[in-house]
Amino acid sequence: MSVELAPKGRESQGIYVLIFLLLLHLILLSLQIEDPTGAILVKKWVLFAGAPFISLFAGVTRGVGEVWINYVWLHGAREENARLHQAVGRLLLEARSLEQARQENERLRRLLAFKENASLQSIGARVVARAPDFLSRVVYLDRGEADGVRADCAVVTDSGIVGRVILASTHSSQVQLITNADASVGVVIERTGVPGVLRGSGGHMLEIGYIGGTEDVAVGDLVLTSGLDRIYPKGLPVGRVIESARGKTVFREIRVEPAADLLRIDEVLILLGAGAPPP
Repeated sequence: MSVELAPKGRESQGIYVLIFLLLLHLILLSLQIEDPTGAILVKKWVLFAGAPFISLFAGVTRGVGEVWINYVWLHGAREENARLHQAVGRLLLEARSLEQARQENERLRRLLAFKENASLQSIGARVVARAPDFLSRVVYLDRGEADGVRADCAVVTDSGIVGRVILASTHSSQVQLITNADASVGVVIERTGVPGVLRGSGGHMLEIGYIGGTEDVAVGDLVLTSGLDRIYPKGLPVGRVIESARGKTVFREIRVEPAADLLRIDEVLILLGAGAPPP
């Protein structure tokens, strides 16, 4: 008897569950039809329950997208930045080259104008080497005996005198700058006509000796070549007085700043023939 009743009990339980589910379905349908707010309430419950999962999914998706976009963008930005740096470097080099060419052209133009104005036979030359300052203030030019250069030829720029040739070979020459401690030049103060002898100090400045302590020599006075040394023609700029005071002897102590920039000379004129007469 018990074996026959068990299936009937299970069938009755299944029928009850089916009836309950049908009634629940009908109730939900009736709520949706008769009272829309009920359906809205059910939707709200569903939305509330699924909101954390939706937010998590959206956050992960957004993060992955941003990482990908930023990686691609930064990679492209780095490549573009490198290209821009290379372009800027090339432009800077071109600008420097153009500026150097402009400055050289300006120097050569001034030298040409000076050569045309001075009635002196001369030849242009370039500085190709310099001796270390601790040895002597000497430069080397790319002109020599084959170009008519010989010892004691004066070397000048459009700004003022540079020095004299002390040794010449076939295609090069050695020039002693006026700042060399062994150099000397006959000079005159332009404003007063007071003569003196300019000497190199071994440094960047020059000194004038043999001018009496009572002579009128003031700071700012222009110093010119006198022509008495038979090396530099008369009237070429030498420099300007930067110090003038009574010395401990009968002579004044006078310091002069060279007119030519002897530290940066590149192009010069060699005046051919020592002891050339004044222009």
